[in-house]
Amino acid sequence: MTAERGLWLVRHGALPPNPERRFVGARDLPLSKAGRAQVRALAVDLAPVLADPRLVALLSSDLSRCRETAAILAAAAGRPLLVHADADLREISLGAWEGLTPAEVERAFPGQYALRGRDFAHFSPPGGESFVRVQQRSLAALERWRARYPEGLLLLAGHAGLNRCLLARYLALPLADLLRIPQGYGSRTFLPGW
Repeated sequence: MTAERGLWLVRHGALPPNPERRFVGARDLPLSKAGRAQVRALAVDLAPVLADPRLVALLSSDLSRCRETAAILAAAAGRPLLVHADADLREISLGAWEGLTPAEVERAFPGQYALRGRDFAHFSPPGGESFVRVQQRSLAALERWRARYPEGLLLLAGHAGLNRCLLARYLALPLADLLRIPQGYGSRTFLPGW
């Protein structure tokens, strides 16, 4: 008899306040104090999952907000649990747009913000990547990790865009509808069979 397969998708906790709504993308921002508290509360909610011997590994983006999320969850497991940070599980790179507001993007790259809105799945900002590319690299990463851990449960501490790309594939939704998939800070979703 084989162990159940499945994937828990967890989004990292809250980041420091961003009242200007600057694009974050793959910038390496830490969790805020509130974000750490969110993840600690999530660890309490996920205690049965973290203690379950079928949970064989924690996967994480290599960005600090996800590595810290995974570390908090691993510490709450009460047992040795490997955490694997993987650059292919990073948030979408927005290239030259990262750190800019939408208004600054419009001034620096006239018309591109609207172009992204018309082709959300395929558009790549200068020096960045598309959501199609994020989905391809994240699926390839999960395939590699499933080859290493062919049975059991995995938990991925990821990002809103990355998790949405994976959920879109799982739910057979087009990437154009990506933003319709909820992914609040500290959210979690279980994908059986993956």
